[in-house]
Amino acid sequence: MTTRRPGRPSVVDLFCGAGGFSLGFHAAGSDILAAVDVDETAAGTYAENIGRLQPQGRPVVLSGDEGNLEDLDLDRLVTRGRPDILIGGPPCQGFSRLGRAKLDSLTEEGHAADPRNELYVGFLDAAELWRPLAVVMENVPGMLSVGGRNIADDAAADLAARGYQVGYAVLNAVWYGVPQFRERLFFIGIRDDLDVIPVMPPATHVTALPSGYFRPRAEWTAPLPFIRHSELPVEMGRAEISATIVSEAIGDLPHLTDHLSSGSRRLGRDGETVDFVREPHSHFARIMRMWPGLPATHALKDHVIRRTPRDYETFRRMNAGDRYPAALAISKARFQDELEHLATQAKAPTPGSPEYRALERRFVPPYPEGIFIDKWRKLRPDQPAWTVPAHLSKDAYSHIHYDGDQARAISIREAARLQSFPDAFNFNGNMGERFRQVGNAVPPLLAWAIASTLLESLGFDGSSRPWAHAESRHTQPSPAGIV
Repeated sequence: MTTRRPGRPSVVDLFCGAGGFSLGFHAAGSDILAAVDVDETAAGTYAENIGRLQPQGRPVVLSGDEGNLEDLDLDRLVTRGRPDILIGGPPCQGFSRLGRAKLDSLTEEGHAADPRNELYVGFLDAAELWRPLAVVMENVPGMLSVGGRNIADDAAADLAARGYQVGYAVLNAVWYGVPQFRERLFFIGIRDDLDVIPVMPPATHVTALPSGYFRPRAEWTAPLPFIRHSELPVEMGRAEISATIVSEAIGDLPHLTDHLSSGSRRLGRDGETVDFVREPHSHFARIMRMWPGLPATHALKDHVIRRTPRDYETFRRMNAGDRYPAALAISKARFQDELEHLATQAKAPTPGSPEYRALERRFVPPYPEGIFIDKWRKLRPDQPAWTVPAHLSKDAYSHIHYDGDQARAISIREAARLQSFPDAFNFNGNMGERFRQVGNAVPPLLAWAIASTLLESLGFDGSSRPWAHAESRHTQPSPAGIV
């Protein structure tokens, strides 16, 4: 029988980034003691926002050189006592499927050469030092196979050897109300002496997964009793709510069209806010505007976009779901239209001339079609988005707004909405840094689902769930439905 535990569990977040993981754990009923990240800008975002949630007990946040886990004096973080729960997402780029071919070529006897792949060991060392009740670690599914080796199982066995029952599974954020097909690998470890078996949060939302995504393990396959570490199933049978789609996620946000008018003032430019012009139109939008512990929002920060005038008309003409080949064809057609127009005025440049190439660059992007198929992609309003990546820090062409009249890529705030960051959560840094913080984060709604299930398993009273009531698409849910 699980021991009942009054009060709110304390949490330390290593590799905290902007704070998506902590935000979900706080909403579920936890208090954040401390956090660490080498990225000073992301840590500043974390300190500002998580600090607002706990004004009487602001977390200790270390960053930069002080946030380097390899040299960190861990006892500096726990001046108010050791944590009940340790969470974190060690850098995942070394395990990413995007770089697997290169990574595999650098492996020797199945051991990954990328030094980032060893950072999770420091995370486990902290668990061994503090002996929290539970440990939750996030990474990418590529960890399941690196150089032909299941590093995920190695990590689970390592944590088990340090005194934990450990389970891991690939979770898709869309199963928990996040408007995005986003796969991440999660480990849950519960201390041996508690006699509690780890479980993954049951899905609340249902949708057909596109091809290429992991399907959940539908049933328990590990022998009983639990064998210290194992891949876990994900219960899908209780999922009753339709997946949150893009139009439900961002359709209530103010339209941005000022970029289409020459010389117009930039709407929502850095540091300014943009007022809402309509009420929240979905249960998801209500949660984003009324996140527990944050003030209800009536205006937005970070609703800003990159200016890409060459491509506005191409964005407008693209159909929802179109990718780079379609965009390239539209761009070339626009270029030909311009050549024909100039020809009627006897001003068409000679093919191959510097003037001709300069004119072409005004219309046609330079990327080869065959290797950049997904570089551009226009969102579909009637489906969840594809993964919001950290690469948005370079450009946002992979997520073009579905509304052709706005003719643009998504804003920072829209990317944050697709990641389920609430509207009152503000990001520090320049545009690229803010996009990167969004793309690197654990979606807060997914973190909330994991945390609420874990807190219940550990016996803590008062844990809350973001989707306690399944709301009809045809009703206007009450804010009381957010519990």
